[in-house]
Amino acid sequence: MIRKLFLVLLFFSFFQIESQNLDTSNIVVDTSSSSQLYTKCFENLNQGNEIFLKYPGFQSSKFCSLITCSFLLSYKEADLQIAGEQRLIGIATQLFKEGNPVYLISGLDSSFEAAKKNENLEDDNHIVYISYSECISPAFLRKAAEIVNQQTDRLTKQKYLK
Repeated sequence: MIRKLFLVLLFFSFFQIESQNLDTSNIVVDTSSSSQLYTKCFENLNQGNEIFLKYPGFQSSKFCSLITCSFLLSYKEADLQIAGEQRLIGIATQLFKEGNPVYLISGLDSSFEAAKKNENLEDDNHIVYISYSECISPAFLRKAAEIVNQQTDRLTKQKYLK
């Protein structure tokens, strides 16, 4: 009887241990155009370079993508926020000129909404929608989205006024 109990405990502990093993085959890498544009590094950005000289910790950092420049808006220092804003405007402008205007969206199921809108990029000025948050997002990400979206809107309107 004790032997059967021991075997049952051993059996269950095996499954418990096995269920804790990580299966890396389930890792999903997002290769969508929206994800690539959100993380695309623009090496030629120079907005705010003089500000970064004041902060030694930032001199080795690369603030060259929408996501990384968005984080600059999270700092309390106004000059870092201004550098972030300028870089976000620069990136939105470069993406527009490349023919990849972007619009940042958030909210419940925004990733599904972005995927659906991105199925046909010929429908609305070739805008690529990027979901940056599904539910609650920090204020600095909302501000970054506002900056990028305003610049995209501004450039789109200019294009059609010509």
